[in-house]
Amino acid sequence: MTSASADWLHNGTGMAPRIAWVFATEAELVAVTTARESGDFFAADQLGGLYRLNRSGRVEALSHGLKNLRLLCWSDTGDVGAAVCGEGELCLLDAQMNLAWSTESPCGILGAAIDAYGHNVVIGLDNCDNVLLSADRKKLAQFETPRPLKFLQFCAGKPRLCGAADHGLLCTHDFDGREIWSERVWTSVGDLSVTESGKRMFIAGFAHGVQYYDRHGNSLGSYVVDGTPSKISAGFFGERLVVATMERHLYWLDSDGALLWAAEVPEDVVSLICDPLGEWLVIGFASGRVMKLDWENA
Repeated sequence: MTSASADWLHNGTGMAPRIAWVFATEAELVAVTTARESGDFFAADQLGGLYRLNRSGRVEALSHGLKNLRLLCWSDTGDVGAAVCGEGELCLLDAQMNLAWSTESPCGILGAAIDAYGHNVVIGLDNCDNVLLSADRKKLAQFETPRPLKFLQFCAGKPRLCGAADHGLLCTHDFDGREIWSERVWTSVGDLSVTESGKRMFIAGFAHGVQYYDRHGNSLGSYVVDGTPSKISAGFFGERLVVATMERHLYWLDSDGALLWAAEVPEDVVSLICDPLGEWLVIGFASGRVMKLDWENA
């Protein structure tokens, strides 16, 4: 990366981070996710490339076995991953990114998540059904929601699932599929991020800004940023929050929503990852460029 291409970092507001590393996929980026305990990152591109990067951004493993991959998630331990290929194929992957098994859903898969230890995976279907599977392919539960869940996350440390539809619904369920609570949200949702044990749930609410809720589904308010929030990621304890907008603005906020840094990014954002402790973020751009931005040593 040339210094000119990084000028956008310092042309914003607040304390700019340093670039810890930059990586580029072979084709346009589909997704970036992380294994929080191992510290590895996983990136997927449109040609079926799947990359495992270590903490320093170096490639540890590379695979080209998955075609039409469009969703990717990984366990915190780094041992198990899940990918959605095409409209309805769910693929379970091992630590070396080899295919363990796959299954085809008769309905389209809108969302998917895997728990911290890689024991369970959940998928949200476009017919409003949601299916919880074990890592050895056993169906553990199936439940229906009023709207199809596009965004799903497991609560670390609790047997809970958090979900959001792309419009009108935010909810949590236990591993038997029983609803714990559900709330109507009066906005379209672009992204969902959940902190420790589901203590806070943040949604990128497009024209309604960043909205957040407690573990019981009570609205705690909203953070107003300039633009239309479409991507969001919170640290494990909620100390930091990173938000990207459709207008290509990037915001780094503290737990109270106060602005710490903001900049205009040079291209569309595909994925955001906030460090569990709030010291860095990883941003994935549509072109395939993945960057780690670090405040700890800035």
